[in-house]
Amino acid sequence: MPHSSRGRLFIAASAALTFTPLACPAQIAPAAPKAELAAHRAVYELTLDKTGPGSNVSDIRGQLTYDFSGSACQGYSLNTQLMTEIFDSDGKPSTTDIRSESQEDAEERHFRFNTSQYINNKLSETTKGSAARPARMRDTVVVDLEKPKRGSFSLTGNIFFPTQHSLAILKSALAGETRLQADIYDGSEKGTKLYETTTVIGAPLELAANSQLPVVKNSEVLDAIQSWPVVVSYYEQGAKKDGLPAYEVSFRMYANGVSRKLKLDYGTFSLNGELSAIEFGKTKPCP
Repeated sequence: MPHSSRGRLFIAASAALTFTPLACPAQIAPAAPKAELAAHRAVYELTLDKTGPGSNVSDIRGQLTYDFSGSACQGYSLNTQLMTEIFDSDGKPSTTDIRSESQEDAEERHFRFNTSQYINNKLSETTKGSAARPARMRDTVVVDLEKPKRGSFSLTGNIFFPTQHSLAILKSALAGETRLQADIYDGSEKGTKLYETTTVIGAPLELAANSQLPVVKNSEVLDAIQSWPVVVSYYEQGAKKDGLPAYEVSFRMYANGVSRKLKLDYGTFSLNGELSAIEFGKTKPCP
């Protein structure tokens, strides 16, 4: 749930997994649970949480649709649609509809993206391009943009693509780690933006915590799955003059990748996201 105007939620949902180690000889430690993501389609209803100083927002209503598919051998596809209706301090509304498609290969080397933004039902911006890691250069990403204008440039650092980052968070949680530092490239901000991120993972929640959330069809598969509170803070690349993030995303992440209880904090206002629908698809096992 989520990385910006797109309300990016670095959430990868998957089918229910139960991590029950097989009996092992005493001298052999059980293998760590494997982080896996499976196909799903989730819908989140967005509502205004609060506004802060300098905000011209009186109310926001919206919906985020998150459609994920793929596997560790096939690669991953993610389609999202974020629709919002924003009311200014005078009560005047404006609508935004942001549609995004992206693909990542299983080797974490290639990433393609295509995003269109509509304001008041008129196309206002399109971003399309790809990013790739040259062979034997894990700390370099070469970006080729097609829209809004053609261009090519290189980025360096500990760079993650969106699904790669979701998997890294899940792997860290399963390993009992509490922090993850990473640079994120997801094609946002006309394809030129690289964010520095800090992810904080809280202690595992009790299994009963899911039963305290609103009942949503198909969400009962989460009742027996471990979950963690997660906060991802996004910083503009370079010096952090005031130490504050550009925006922050928090959510409850389950051990199968599904997320609930979203919150998107942009500083001058924040949004809550409640899961309203979810469907799990089938993922073909890797050979």
